[in-house]
Amino acid sequence: MSWLLQAQPQNYENFEKKFLPKSNTIYYQLGNRTIQLKTFQYSDAKDLVMINLHADETTSVASAQKFLEVYGGLLIKIENNNRRNIHFRLGKRNYTFDPNRIFSREGITQTLKDHDRFNEAAADETEKFANRILQLVPENLSCIIALHNNTDAAFSVTSYLPGNVKEADAKKVYADSLQDADDLFLTTDSLLYCQLSAGKYNTIWQDNENARKDGSLSVYCGEKGIRYLNCETQHGKTSQYFEMLMTAINYLERVNAAVKLYNYTLTVSGVSPDFSHNEIYFGDKRIGMIRTINTDTATGKLYGKMEIAKNFPLYTNMDFFLFPAEAGDSKIELRIDPTREKKQLKPTDNTIGISVKKSILN
Repeated sequence: MSWLLQAQPQNYENFEKKFLPKSNTIYYQLGNRTIQLKTFQYSDAKDLVMINLHADETTSVASAQKFLEVYGGLLIKIENNNRRNIHFRLGKRNYTFDPNRIFSREGITQTLKDHDRFNEAAADETEKFANRILQLVPENLSCIIALHNNTDAAFSVTSYLPGNVKEADAKKVYADSLQDADDLFLTTDSLLYCQLSAGKYNTIWQDNENARKDGSLSVYCGEKGIRYLNCETQHGKTSQYFEMLMTAINYLERVNAAVKLYNYTLTVSGVSPDFSHNEIYFGDKRIGMIRTINTDTATGKLYGKMEIAKNFPLYTNMDFFLFPAEAGDSKIELRIDPTREKKQLKPTDNTIGISVKKSILN
């Protein structure tokens, strides 16, 4: 039985509100402008973060607010008078940038130049603004969902198909002939790509290594190994947007307080990387699971996040082994070497290496 099922259309008015938001406003001084960064916390859950960078893309925000009332999470929103680009004055000059092109120095330089004026001081101020936004994003995420809308035929899944402008940014593309090309998902995560495309949604899997370094949040997340999903429809398609969010939540294993997230790496060396849902065992005890998987084609390694039970601390004398199996019963085991030094590992400071064993008997 397949677990990749397409959600049926859902009207958000039929869902009961479970959570009301606690709002907070941060007043950020950008040159002569005071920009409002608003956060809305629904329930205590901070593992799911929705972020709205373009203030004119209001359909996505309206749908996200309805969604968060049901499922909880954090919404981060830039207030910019319903305008896409942000304008500010520094000294005697005016500057403009796209707030979804500021998460790398290269992107900042290009977006300022694209809007007619660049200098290093303005780039510095823009970079500080981008860092302030990133500071609002909690650690131990299940996913960042970027909230976007587009206009008819201006940007769509076809932009990523062979021969089109964004072809080089995509590792894989699924374009469904029965869906509006303007309604799409873009993700940094291979597992999400497989799940959403199997549900017949237009889906792009970003090429995290080779995508153009344009300063977008998706490229930043791809480089940092953060699970990212852009949900996008045309302006005004609120019900469609809500349906797409409802589909996505089926595949976002939410982080809970009983686990800690660690970074991991695995050298593939010809072994099938299809172990995204593998559970991790210590003897017969299940202690965690692989949460996300990304591929670094340059080094031949997989990397991502693993979750480990909070009451099971990890130490330097522990080793993780993947025992691959052709039948899909691959297994990850933790083993202890009592001859080595034992120091506790911190999730934020350490990356766990997983080694491959050819046989479970080795």
